[in-house]
Amino acid sequence: MGSHVEDIKERLSITDVVGSYIKLEKAGQNYKARCPFHTEKTPSFYVSPERGSYYCFGCQAKGDIFSFVQAFEGLDFMGALRVLAERAGVQLTRGNWSKDSKKELWLTIMEDAARFYEDMLTRYAEARAYIEGRGLSAETIGAFRIGYAPSEWRLLRTYLKEKGYRDEDVISVGLIKRSTSPRSGSDKSGGDPYYDTFRGRIMFPITDPSGRVVAFTGRTLDEEANPPKYLNSPETALYQKSKVLYGLDRAKSDIRKRDYSILVEGQMDLIMSHQSGFTNTVAVSGTALSEIQSGDSGLSLVARLSKNVIVAFDSDDAGVKATDRAVRIALSLGMDVKVAHSKGGKDPADILRSDKNAWAHIIKGAKSFVDFSLDTLREKGLDDKAFRRQVVAKVLPYIALIDASADQTTYVKRVSDATGIKEDALWEELRTITKKTSDSVRLVPVPAESTKSDRIDLIERKVLGLLYSSLYFKGDETKRLLIERAVGPERWRELSTLPKEVLSECTLEAEVSYGDSTDLEREWRELLFGLEEEYQKKRLALLLDALHKAERDKRTGEAEKVMKEIDIVSRRIQELKTLITSL
Repeated sequence: MGSHVEDIKERLSITDVVGSYIKLEKAGQNYKARCPFHTEKTPSFYVSPERGSYYCFGCQAKGDIFSFVQAFEGLDFMGALRVLAERAGVQLTRGNWSKDSKKELWLTIMEDAARFYEDMLTRYAEARAYIEGRGLSAETIGAFRIGYAPSEWRLLRTYLKEKGYRDEDVISVGLIKRSTSPRSGSDKSGGDPYYDTFRGRIMFPITDPSGRVVAFTGRTLDEEANPPKYLNSPETALYQKSKVLYGLDRAKSDIRKRDYSILVEGQMDLIMSHQSGFTNTVAVSGTALSEIQSGDSGLSLVARLSKNVIVAFDSDDAGVKATDRAVRIALSLGMDVKVAHSKGGKDPADILRSDKNAWAHIIKGAKSFVDFSLDTLREKGLDDKAFRRQVVAKVLPYIALIDASADQTTYVKRVSDATGIKEDALWEELRTITKKTSDSVRLVPVPAESTKSDRIDLIERKVLGLLYSSLYFKGDETKRLLIERAVGPERWRELSTLPKEVLSECTLEAEVSYGDSTDLEREWRELLFGLEEEYQKKRLALLLDALHKAERDKRTGEAEKVMKEIDIVSRRIQELKTLITSL
């Protein structure tokens, strides 16, 4: 594995990799950008070509090209390795190079199952006829690896067993089940308790962002005899519903290029979209959109690619409810949301099959989430009072999720124009909604007593950064001794043995902060004197506490000794203040 990693790093620079995901701007010898891992208006994310690393001063995200791809695309290390190896033209060879051999085994099982289902589709004319009848070309069927699970109890299980896989591992990825009833096992042929999860179904592989198969959705060919209509893999170590969007591995490049995504509901909607040229489409089928997604979950990964999204769900009641959930989640992720809505109850796949230009017209006519909500409420035929009440109850909570005050102002005015409610009244209601929302997600406050410690840590990081940076000092021995004098021998031992990656962060921070300085020596002295002042203040506080205890216990000799030390420390603090002022 080590050789693979080094080969890739030699061929791909940190700026090329990160720059292919987000826009970088030159900042001295480094590059800066708005951090893709948290919402911010001012860039605090920096990339250092010299060290081959990145660091965000806002959220402390950090690492190299592998950790960036892992975080950005929601992958594990092996997934990032696969993505970067393909990009670098490095051929990965199998061997004992996996950090998680069990996970690699499960992924191999899923890959073999996908190949099995693909082969079965070529053998069963009925299944092939059904999928072609839905308007899919042979090229599309192959590209999305669509397959078929025959209506037999143990066909896949037998196939995988012959390849040497244990039933326990195949159960772990949700491909077979074990009957708990001997009798039911007997009814399913010969008393064997193991049987295939998917039977009599068109199979759609679900892949992670690097293209590895992690789950399946099976569409039955006979809804009456073999319900339900759709059957998804259970959640496993490979597959968590809230973290996977169908088709993201195929759509991510075009989402970045076009700077917007289209969000649809099902596999067929997505596949027909891609076949018709809407290749920036992803689907939520099988994901838990009812849950707020954050971190590396589904929609948040799309938000990193582009903040613009068009929600294009079915136009039936269920689709409208799903649209509501999707809009709320997208807004909570800081996305700019529009809604594409078709009349007549047709889903995107049906529209695309009959006329892709009609679908293009629907996407082009997508409305802001506020306009869509207002139109939906108008269509209900409510009287004026009920309409206003519904708008306040259902539209304002959307607006409350928006961070940008300018956008909120625009939408508040639009709601005021539509309802006749004065803007001041809407703002008052909005403040109430916002407070309730923020109260429910409020972070634990930072204790006040940590402020002084945070200041010392901040100065120490800057001093260390300058000491080891290429700007000026390069580990100068005299300056190292000055730091040791300022913080004390014991603290210096701790600072001098910090991990290499921490020191790398400190030097990057120094280069960013002081790269354009015309007087580094003055900056250095100000930091050094300030650091010593903070440590002397800490020492003074301890001495005052010791004096109080000595006087309380009537230890006169010790109290006098402490008083002399307090005098020395106090004079040094005043000297440092004078030195700082004179700079």
